[in-house]
Formats: sequence, C-alpha cells, structure tokens
Amino acid sequence: MVALRRWWALPGKTPPRRHLPNVANFIADLATTAPPVGRGSYAFTNADGQYHGFVQFIVDSDRQLTIHRIWTPEPGKGNGAAMLRTLCDLADRHGVQLALKVIPIGRKPFPMSREQLKQWYERFGFTGPRWKMSRAPITPAKASVSGSPAETSPAPSMPG
Repeated sequence: MVALRRWWALPGKTPPRRHLPNVANFIADLATTAPPVGRGSYAFTNADGQYHGFVQFIVDSDRQLTIHRIWTPEPGKGNGAAMLRTLCDLADRHGVQLALKVIPIGRKPFPMSREQLKQWYERFGFTGPRWKMSRAPITPAKASVSGSPAETSPAPSMPG
C-alpha cells in the first residue's frame, strides 16, 4: 500500500493502466438480453419467449471473444442480423474485439454460401483475409464520425 501511495505522490506520474475485465462485463451485459444456456452459448428470445437464435463464444483474452457459432432456427427472417447487431453494440460498449471464422452451419443446402456469409459479416464491420475475420470495437468518437457499420448498412438476411 505504501508503494502505491508513493506512485501517486510522484508529480506527473500515473499508475500503469490495468486491463479492465472487458469480456467479463460484455458477457454479464449479454446475459441480461440472452441468458446463458451452457457450454458458452446464449439464447436470444423474441417477445413471445420463443428462441429466435443462439450464439456460442470462445474467450480468447480479456479483450477478445471468438464467435464460434451464431445460428437461428428460421434463417432469412432478420434474427441473425438482430443478434449480431446486439453483439456488436455490446462489443463497442465494453471495448471487446470480436473474431470469427466464416463457416456456414445448419442443414444443407445452406441458406448462404461461404462468400455470401463473409459479405454479410463485412456489413457489420468485420474484416480479414480469406475466412478469418475480426471486428475491432468502435469507440464513440469513431462512431460519431463514421457511423456504426450496423447502423449504416441495410439489414442483411440471416446466415444458416
């Protein structure tokens, strides 16, 4: 405790910046909207209490999550866009980078090809070579200048 007081007492010095528990706060905030259902998955419900989609994460660090899966039982109805918009908003709020691999899931034939799915993610600000993509959080300053990708893009259709 004495060392900390000395650190603060030095003129012009600030303590080293600690990493905030960004991912933990992101997940806690997400759980209020989409309750956890086990194995890193969260369920999004509609107004009727029915499931309209799920997302599953892998925690990479205190500042990055990988979206392992995002899916809906009814592709093409905007449920995936609503879920991804929520995830991007939370990531921006908590300073979390989102990463993913572009892999269609579900029953064949997939509602979207791999290339279509990649373009769908790009509408939300994801970038990257080939099939690995990531999205850095948009700070309020950046958002006010350029607008959030989710807000400036038309609502895309849901991936499979």
